[in-house]
Amino acid sequence: MTDTASGQKEGRYAKIQEQVYVLLESQADDNKARKFVIYFIAALILLNILVVILETKHEFFIEHASFFHAFDFITVIVFTAEYGLRVWVCVRNPLYSSPVKGRIRFALSPFALVDLIAITPFYLPLIVPIELRLLRMLRLLRVFRVLKLGRYSNAFDTFVDVLRSKKEELVIGVIIATIILILSSSALFFVEYEAQPVKFASIPDAMWWAVITLTTVGYGDVYPMTVPGKIIGALVAISAIGLIAFPAGLFASGFAESIQKRRKRKTDKTIICPQCGAEFDMHAGVAPGSSKKTGEDGSFAQKNDDSEIISK
Repeated sequence: MTDTASGQKEGRYAKIQEQVYVLLESQADDNKARKFVIYFIAALILLNILVVILETKHEFFIEHASFFHAFDFITVIVFTAEYGLRVWVCVRNPLYSSPVKGRIRFALSPFALVDLIAITPFYLPLIVPIELRLLRMLRLLRVFRVLKLGRYSNAFDTFVDVLRSKKEELVIGVIIATIILILSSSALFFVEYEAQPVKFASIPDAMWWAVITLTTVGYGDVYPMTVPGKIIGALVAISAIGLIAFPAGLFASGFAESIQKRRKRKTDKTIICPQCGAEFDMHAGVAPGSSKKTGEDGSFAQKNDDSEIISK
């Protein structure tokens, strides 16, 4: 009887853990509870950022201090519970299956560290005495809670995919920009030093002008006055147009390729009933709001990239 009761208890424990894992980590396509969790946490993050911004208005903060403190307390409780639950259920993921080492590895993952940073500004002053100025800086760190949105958005995954696929081209662009920066700032230093010994006192000082010119900002606080300096400045400004367009084109093509891959993967998961033409998801088993249907032989058909029906 004891073994049976123990087995039932472990079974309930595993079932609850699996349900929580689904709520926190599963896809939200057909899971309304998961969608609610995503929208709730995302809304709470955005409200937090708004509150942090409003707190910098000193008079407004003093007038509504009780509200700000209460909101911060409630938010931290929610984020702490979310972090604790994620550490608890991470073992359901094969990457973190070990009860101890797996949880440590999960806690050191980028998203888990972001979650930890989001709640640290609240708890750290309770553990370690901190002076007022440092406390204010620590409270401003709450703005990093906006990074938590990356967990709930495919946009972050798409951006990471683009960086991975275009990393070689981006490295080439950075190298080219560095070369132009060093050459242009060195040239301006040598031709402008005598005319403007204060503004172009050294090559590092000239680099400020080069950076501003290469980014096509042009504040106007530092600019060449000699004829050779103006010629060099014009050439650098013209080359900056292409330099800025280079990574922009890479990102545009990278995003287009990433979106096409995602659509292709979604299409490859689509199953079409040969009888009625209804579409099904291979992972969900049936389409939302529809019943599962098969052909006379109990088979399905899958649609390829050309939208043709292939009997399985």
